[in-house]
Amino acid sequence: MGANIIVGGFWGDEGKGLVSAWQAYRDQSLGVFRGCGGTNPEHGLFFGEHYIVTNQLPLGFILSEALVGLGPGTAVNVDKFLSEVNRFRLPVEKVRIDPLCPIITSENIQEETHSSSMKAIGSTKSGTGIAMAHAALRIAPLARDIPALQPYLEDIPELANRLARQGTINLEGTQGTFLSRYHGEYPNVTSVDVTAPSIIAGVGLNWRLVNNVIVCVKALPTREGTGSMGAVDEFSVEEMQTRGILEYSSIIDPKTGQRQIRRKAKGIDYALLVRIIKLNGANQIALTFAEHYDPDVRDVRQWGHLTGKVKNLISEIERQTGVEVTLVNTGKPWTSMASKHDDLPVVSDTLQARLRTYC
Repeated sequence: MGANIIVGGFWGDEGKGLVSAWQAYRDQSLGVFRGCGGTNPEHGLFFGEHYIVTNQLPLGFILSEALVGLGPGTAVNVDKFLSEVNRFRLPVEKVRIDPLCPIITSENIQEETHSSSMKAIGSTKSGTGIAMAHAALRIAPLARDIPALQPYLEDIPELANRLARQGTINLEGTQGTFLSRYHGEYPNVTSVDVTAPSIIAGVGLNWRLVNNVIVCVKALPTREGTGSMGAVDEFSVEEMQTRGILEYSSIIDPKTGQRQIRRKAKGIDYALLVRIIKLNGANQIALTFAEHYDPDVRDVRQWGHLTGKVKNLISEIERQTGVEVTLVNTGKPWTSMASKHDDLPVVSDTLQARLRTYC
């Protein structure tokens, strides 16, 4: 019983949603909750060549069909919320929103779209930041004010605490630790804190019910927009192309009309990683995009088959942080995941068939 919190390390795009989905599937989680941000994150998994993605809902429900909850710290875009609920054919009783969630309006989105400061920091221009600012000014509409959301309303703190005493729940974070408005490189930050304590508060969970805090760390961290990537060198675009490790952002470059290329570090700044562990109180690490660090590990699904190079990286991470690496993501397909205890569930034909319907 209790809660597992999945948090992003560094600057986001670490595969938090995929890790959350596997964690919920393995633990047969009763619910997956979000407690901060709005529609600015993109949590997804690859099923074949199809990218199954959520922006408003946590992705953790996707494998386990757990209940989905949006805590009062989460801003809600009504259209996106209803679209995702319909896309994944989620029954009303399986999706719950706290009445105090602030609402992202079309005016919020327009204001961010035309903001030069939002363009400079690589914002997704989802309207989340303006909505959160309006919430702080006490002028934001709330979920309880929206007729279309009435069937989904529930006291999320009460629900999350009750389920955590009955079984396991997930709290799925958004973005990376150093995009936190509290702990990031201001002004190149998001509108809220995204570390574990704020996720707990944004759901309203009793902190004594937390079992694990799992920080997702990219083997080669990436960042969008401006800002430092620590005391490590960055790959050039040409180097990433040669290695086949280019990553494209969900953000469209207004000059070219193309998706932006993510900046990528050549290694991990361990001083920053130690700080990430401290800020989140993490007791586990999920290492992601390991195939970008060592192509020979691609699609490995058993711990004993990890390459020596990746095992050495894991050893160094554990030595520097004192925290155990328990999961490794080794490739683009959603099944490319290895657990230290080789205890991930077998993927059933029924689950494959259901995921296929979302493509």
